[in-house]
Amino acid sequence: MNKEEVRKWIKENLVMQDEAKDITGQSVHGFNQSVATGKIEPFVEFGAVRKTRLYLRADLEEYARNKKTFKKQN
Repeated sequence: MNKEEVRKWIKENLVMQDEAKDITGQSVHGFNQSVATGKIEPFVEFGAVRKTRLYLRADLEEYARNKKTFKKQN
């Protein structure tokens, strides 16, 4: 892949927290709890003190589908 292909893939497939929580339909608190409990895992994480996490869109969409299915079963 060249740089432009990598950029395109990143823009199409990776999201930050704001968009990630919208995809999963969660509040900031709910999303952070899902990350803390390991139900949602960052695709990549940068920084030691101030972390930047990027999430894979496909993983979030799958999580959202499964979360809704779980809720319907209860």
